[in-house]
Amino acid sequence: MGISDKEDEQVAAEEYDPTLIARLESPERLEKLPPEKLLDLLELSGHEDLLDVGAGSGYFTFPSAARTSGTVYALDTHPQMLDMLKTRSEERGVTNIRLIQGTAEQVPLEEESVDVMILSLILHIAEPHEQGLKEVQRVLKKGGKALCVEWAYPDSEPPSDHRISSSDMARMGEELGLKVLSRQPWSDKYYSIVFQK
Repeated sequence: MGISDKEDEQVAAEEYDPTLIARLESPERLEKLPPEKLLDLLELSGHEDLLDVGAGSGYFTFPSAARTSGTVYALDTHPQMLDMLKTRSEERGVTNIRLIQGTAEQVPLEEESVDVMILSLILHIAEPHEQGLKEVQRVLKKGGKALCVEWAYPDSEPPSDHRISSSDMARMGEELGLKVLSRQPWSDKYYSIVFQK
């Protein structure tokens, strides 16, 4: 799962912080943004190759890996986060996760290489925002699905100039040829959109 700008800057500035997982996987966040219910929106068959962009602590990576026999690519910009994911994968005995370093704007995978993409709280920091969705269009296989989760407008973090409204997100995706399968709020803080290529 992507993290807020404030937490993102903290991760970049320091080595692994043992409190990071607790913050990213807090009971409040799990209640307001339940990964299992969000993954249900994708209607996975159990054999998909999946890319979690901005994987962070593995908030979506681990539940996804439990739902597919395919490869789950966990992409993050920060080596510390990837090291933490590697350790957590080994501790849990999860073998279908592949770690890759990169950004939402330049995903280091070939065209049409995954069936599913998850971009949680990450597109608002993509520059420009549309570039993250262009990568969705490029990397997804035909018929593939992308789950995009972003901050809703009433909340104050991140700043409003870093926000993408659900209507703007839907419009940007549709302009790139992506079809909106679902769009819904998750508490007053977040919304999700599922696109299909």
